[in-house]
Amino acid sequence: MTEQIVVGYDGSENSERALDWAIQEAGALAGELKVVVSMGRPVAVDPSLYGPFLEAIEQEADKIAAAAVSRAQDAGVPAVAVVERGDAAGVLVHESENASSLVLGRRGRRGVRGRLGSVTAAASAHATCPVIVLPDGWNPQARAARGAAGAFGGRVVVGVDRLGRDNPAVLAAVRYAARHGAGLALITVVPEALTMPTGSDDLDRAVREQLTEPARSLVDRVAESVRADHPDLDVETYVFSGLPADQLVEAGRSAELVVVGSRGYGGFRGLLMGSVSQAVLTEGEGPVMVVPTRRKN
Repeated sequence: MTEQIVVGYDGSENSERALDWAIQEAGALAGELKVVVSMGRPVAVDPSLYGPFLEAIEQEADKIAAAAVSRAQDAGVPAVAVVERGDAAGVLVHESENASSLVLGRRGRRGVRGRLGSVTAAASAHATCPVIVLPDGWNPQARAARGAAGAFGGRVVVGVDRLGRDNPAVLAAVRYAARHGAGLALITVVPEALTMPTGSDDLDRAVREQLTEPARSLVDRVAESVRADHPDLDVETYVFSGLPADQLVEAGRSAELVVVGSRGYGGFRGLLMGSVSQAVLTEGEGPVMVVPTRRKN
């Protein structure tokens, strides 16, 4: 079955970057592209003006969608467009149901710098397929040159929590890395708040080791399992101290992609909780994949 990549597009600068990524992704996977343009909810205007007003909006939306489809087809990627009325986030979530991935810019036309666009935030939280969010000012050429020198250059980064290999975010990161010829970096974090100074260097070291060893054991088991299934995949493991969000944001400065879950399962003091995912989305300098997850009871 042909994979379908869906991209939210409104003609803004950020959505142009999302379209470029989606075209490249569809081409790499021999898939097809669906361009989704939302006209938003109807506004309250005088009934005598509503007809011409709506017609103008539809014409503009059709024009934007046609231009995006033309760009994809020029790149050799089969593409279709869908122009929908209604809430943009709701439209995108609906379209995610049969998609392999949904690609969005961090902010749309009315985004506020330094914040995640409301449509992107809602779609990332509720989509039924992985959502790839591109940061403002995304420049793949400049990033490739800079990222090659970084610790995680050419790698897909994902956090590991108590679910280990069974975490949907880990599964998605492994799949993406294997399909795109990238390396994989498995990260877990031991928060510094747990390492209270005792006044003794030896005792402090012993406490840190007791906290770190279970995390290292977990991430190494996940790596061993991944290598068994994907012997050609380059897998590295990392155990950091600090805040999970800070470590994932830092890794994203050079990584090809950072993968997080839309909800958290706990584990190492909340790694991959929703708040962490939101922090990575709003503060990260590189692409982020948000994978649908469900909180376990």
